[in-house]
Amino acid sequence: MADCTDSIVKNIVSNCTTSGSGGLEVKAWVFRRDELVVTYDGTIPNKITDLALGQGLKCYTVTGVKKLLNAGHDIVVADDRPNKYTHYFALQQFETLAEDIKNVDQMDDVVIFVESKDKNTTGDGVFIGYGVKKGLWKSTDTQRANDINGARNLEFVSLAGQEEPYSRYILLAPETVPADGTGYANTLALLVSLETAQA
Repeated sequence: MADCTDSIVKNIVSNCTTSGSGGLEVKAWVFRRDELVVTYDGTIPNKITDLALGQGLKCYTVTGVKKLLNAGHDIVVADDRPNKYTHYFALQQFETLAEDIKNVDQMDDVVIFVESKDKNTTGDGVFIGYGVKKGLWKSTDTQRANDINGARNLEFVSLAGQEEPYSRYILLAPETVPADGTGYANTLALLVSLETAQA
């Protein structure tokens, strides 16, 4: 069953001109869902144009190495419901101090934005949001001292029955001047600005 109101709106081109290499940059941004204010584009419902936090609030970053961070989605199909999407984010934690462990123990109901290694001239499709409407929750949390150098293996997903209406959300801040190519830089600057407690 397709989405209740939307339909396909343009041609799909999967050839040499659109093929990417995949992969994520080593930094991601984590927000508590209940602290984040999201502004959506007026015509494309999975496009986000702005993020905001209340006074004294900030987002936190996850920094990995090489291919340590992973993110994506799986479709949830039911005969009697619109299609939904389970969002997914994975990381490993190397830190072992008490405060670091407590920090990750408490990490649930979060929204995560990642940056794709596949870039373009506009910035559209580069910054991807997961769990934006319903949050991401731990589904895997395991650690074995003799496996993967003792790292803690974590995966976060949408809760069953609370999946997202879109496979991904795209964050793209407006260009400084229309068509001046500053969308990527403005979006990155927006995320970085939210790493500091809001005045």
